[in-house]
Amino acid sequence: MKVLYIDPAVHTPKSNTYQHYNYLFDQFSQMAECYLYRDESMTSVVDALRMCPEKPDVIYFGMGWFALKKPAFAKNFNLDKIGIPSVGYLFKPQNFLDEKLNFLKTNGFSQIVTSVPLTEEYEAATGIPCNLLPQASDPSVFYDRGEEKIYDVGFSGALHDNKLYVEGAFRTINIRSRLQETLRAQDNITSFLNGSDSTQPRIPTYDEYARKINQCKMWLATPAPFEEVTGRYYEIGMSKTLLLCSEIKEQYKKDLQDGVNCVEFKDDLSDFLDKFYYYLNNWDESEKIIQRAHDDFHAKHTWYHRAQLLKTYMEGLINE
Repeated sequence: MKVLYIDPAVHTPKSNTYQHYNYLFDQFSQMAECYLYRDESMTSVVDALRMCPEKPDVIYFGMGWFALKKPAFAKNFNLDKIGIPSVGYLFKPQNFLDEKLNFLKTNGFSQIVTSVPLTEEYEAATGIPCNLLPQASDPSVFYDRGEEKIYDVGFSGALHDNKLYVEGAFRTINIRSRLQETLRAQDNITSFLNGSDSTQPRIPTYDEYARKINQCKMWLATPAPFEEVTGRYYEIGMSKTLLLCSEIKEQYKKDLQDGVNCVEFKDDLSDFLDKFYYYLNNWDESEKIIQRAHDDFHAKHTWYHRAQLLKTYMEGLINE
């Protein structure tokens, strides 16, 4: 399979910080012949096609394209007139969602993939088939490092307070802030809690972040905007740390199962402390969940597996 892979973020300074832009490409390019095109000022797909040594079977706009600013989604590339199936990875729906959906529709994309569990809504809005392509984790970074468990619970990253996002981006109010406040009020536990909407306190490298997860018995995860399950969920499980997560959207319930490979608590936090202390004080049960998550996530939820899934979606288009 030959793919024109249009993504301005792949292997750039931006992806040094946010490596999820690289992960999918790096794995997918080992399965298919990829022609990477990174010019975000592109005005014609014909220009990108001229750079391909052979005609591609599929044109793919990656998550880095859908992380661009608003003007990118006013462009019309007339993909439906080129005669090559096209796929777009709808990403960051909290930014310019209407414009992105219109971009997909007016350009005549053949298929949408997204890690946001609103595939039915996006398909209804565009008339384009939309499939779930979850994020994943890198097993060469997130694994059992054998670190001593010096914290009962940890969390790091953006707080995603509602005021910073468009209305409807979160179905709960400031859940990460409330979780931190709740845990900081507990006197009898050890915790590593540095969630912030400032970049200043964040862990600077992926390696240090992975080590910190491995030093914690439990680690918190809640969805990104519009209920997106991020790679953080799988990073926690792969690190042999108990995944504590808020309510799981139906589309992800096959992957994340309460009491099997994670511990799920209610969005309103009404059962959070009960569950937290139960699993902290019944560590034999926790270890069974931790082991199952470790095995499941390494076997099913790496970027290699996501690249395989994307390839399957593309093969379906080609075979049509």
